[in-house]
Amino acid sequence: MSILKEIYKYKKDFVKQKKKLFNLNDIIELSEQYVPKGFIDDIKKNIKEKDISIIGELKKASPSAGIIFNNKADYLNIANAYEDNGISCLSILTDEKYFKGSDSDLTEIRKRVSLPIIRKDFIVDSYQLHESKMLGADCILIILSMLEKNNAKDLEEEAISIGLDVLIETHNSNEMDVALEMKSDLIGINNRDLNDFSVDINNSISLTSKPADGKIYVCESGIKTRENIDYIKNNSPIKTFLIGESLMRSDNLKEQIRTLLI
Repeated sequence: MSILKEIYKYKKDFVKQKKKLFNLNDIIELSEQYVPKGFIDDIKKNIKEKDISIIGELKKASPSAGIIFNNKADYLNIANAYEDNGISCLSILTDEKYFKGSDSDLTEIRKRVSLPIIRKDFIVDSYQLHESKMLGADCILIILSMLEKNNAKDLEEEAISIGLDVLIETHNSNEMDVALEMKSDLIGINNRDLNDFSVDINNSISLTSKPADGKIYVCESGIKTRENIDYIKNNSPIKTFLIGESLMRSDNLKEQIRTLLI
């Protein structure tokens, strides 16, 4: 069984159990108390002002890297450092099993920062859309490698209808073709091979060669230095970068962010 099939099965079962504990109508009622911030609008604003936008990711672990961060207080402080030093938006991992995250990671950070937040999780059910909004997310992730085309489009449409932005994640040219058909302006290109976890940032360049008026491409995985950013910007239309692990492991986060934004 591939890692994505394994995750999909786990997440479907996980959501099924959640539905037994928390009624959807109650989730919807609570979610309506939150007015999402403009995740895409904030990215556009930063691109216009700085010619670059960085989504700062917070994650405690991953299948490829193992444990990345285990100090909760410092973990929360990173969110403040992101906001104070020019990061456009935040990406927060809430998956429990594979990324050691939790819903409380998002809710606690939401109280500390005003930046728009994407809930980085494996969205497989519309229940999670309302849940994401209830937690204080402004955007959700749809991974095309995990979902059937029609299912992905249905989830996207419902997310947009309740005020959430959507990041459509692609890994190959077939998925890019689907993403370009979808409504969201935000298309991510994951440079990580989901079979062996290797990373090739040239994937972002090759998948963004097609004209796509109005679309905002996001380079995901493998960006560590300003040289990486310049290489991508000089060879593609990409101006938005999702960066997590290299920032979270930095000994001088403020300086690291500064060098990326120069």
